[in-house]
Amino acid sequence: MTSTRVIVALIVTAATVTSYGFQTGGAWPPGLQPAAEDSPVLSPEAAMKTFFLPPGYRLELVASEPMIEEPIFIDWDAKGRLWVIEQRSYMRDLQATEERAPIDRVSVLEDTNGDGKMDKKTIFMDGLVQPRALKVLDRGVLIGEPPNLWLARDTDGDLRSDTKELVLDTYGTALANVEHNANSLTWALDNWMYTSEHNGYLRLKNGKFESKPTLARGQWGASQDDAGRIYRNTNEQALFVDLLPARYFMRNPNLMRTRGSYESLVNPEVNTIWPVRPTRGVNRGYQERILRPDGRLTRFAGVCGPTGYRGDRLPGEL
Repeated sequence: MTSTRVIVALIVTAATVTSYGFQTGGAWPPGLQPAAEDSPVLSPEAAMKTFFLPPGYRLELVASEPMIEEPIFIDWDAKGRLWVIEQRSYMRDLQATEERAPIDRVSVLEDTNGDGKMDKKTIFMDGLVQPRALKVLDRGVLIGEPPNLWLARDTDGDLRSDTKELVLDTYGTALANVEHNANSLTWALDNWMYTSEHNGYLRLKNGKFESKPTLARGQWGASQDDAGRIYRNTNEQALFVDLLPARYFMRNPNLMRTRGSYESLVNPEVNTIWPVRPTRGVNRGYQERILRPDGRLTRFAGVCGPTGYRGDRLPGEL
């Protein structure tokens, strides 16, 4: 049985969430919701009704199956098009059958009528094996497919890749654990593109890509704040920050890890979560203190993709 995969956008609005069909359960925050005996696959429309949002917020469905399949990463281009990595080969069954089959791809979704929903899909590149990083640039699209990092170009404007240039052949390891391999291409203020689970980073200078060694940190995703500090996380730890660029620590190979590099921001408040329903089917749910007596998860068990929000659409009190 496969679950429905959706991409949603969180939008702040003055309208009440109830006017958009979302459950609020009266007072905020909602109380513990009953758990069904089974977990049926929901349609996107039915799944949207299961979200609980604070007053003043609403959730809009941007794309769902069958338009997308197994999305793991997105990026946006300057025209508002949504680029998606579809890792269709990952865990198709419990035996991970054909996990390295070349059936993964990068697709482009477009909203052609301006209603906020994607209605057109173009497959930019297919035949990929476990791609896991994506960065749209003006000169092409960087695609991380360990151990390769490609620069793919659309030369005739049809949103399909026509050329593929190898930028690096050391971007992770081909046969590494899919949960622990090079990912992320976070383009920071200093013009370097930072990675996670990888001991290198790169930049575009004078028309050429150059790569330099760094300290491998994080697990899935990276982000930055207005000061250019880089944030990452791991499976159970919500947030770490590089207060200083890792390249400064690389100058002395004998230097032991010191403050300022991959500094933990985790504390009980940050790492504690409060699901609205029992969540027994979670990673490591069999261990002590992972679940509360009522069956709810106590802390992150699969956190990824930290994002430093730098826009102006959140309420003033935040």
